[in-house]
Amino acid sequence: MHTRKKIRLAVQEKLAGHPLLEKLFLARTRAARSEDLPFANIITGAEVTEDLSDQYQEQRTVQVYVQLYALNGAAVVDVLDDLADVVEQRLITDPYLGGICQSLRYKGSQPDYESAADLEAALLTMTYECVYIWQPSVEGDDLQKVAVEIDMASPRNDPPLPVGPDGQVDASATINFPQ
Repeated sequence: MHTRKKIRLAVQEKLAGHPLLEKLFLARTRAARSEDLPFANIITGAEVTEDLSDQYQEQRTVQVYVQLYALNGAAVVDVLDDLADVVEQRLITDPYLGGICQSLRYKGSQPDYESAADLEAALLTMTYECVYIWQPSVEGDDLQKVAVEIDMASPRNDPPLPVGPDGQVDASATINFPQ
């Protein structure tokens, strides 16, 4: 499972269970009806990387967005602030997301009272920056034993005939790696 997915799942786990956030999604979902509000989306956005070693180890920084949707009305700003407070209070308790990342930091928010007007919804996008270490997963044989056999064109003939392998093993080696 990619680390970005682990991050989204960890954020969802932190936010789940609060009555104001009972509708919580890990996708770019939009409410179809005003009865579906309020709800939240957790998505990842842009990511930048910096090499840490020549062994393909990287420090990556990914944007994590918590999008809060609420019914657009007279108290919409208060409702969005209440939802944002829940998000902030729950995510501040574990800035490492259970060891998945090095840091999860709040970077700001952007309200939008216009684009979801067809549903009479308002949106507050909270932006977090998550820093984690990535390296390729190594799967496969543990290389306890390596064996090689070499079949050359016959070196005993001048000129060497045949011009390809002759079916006779001319050299072999077995290497046992300590574990």
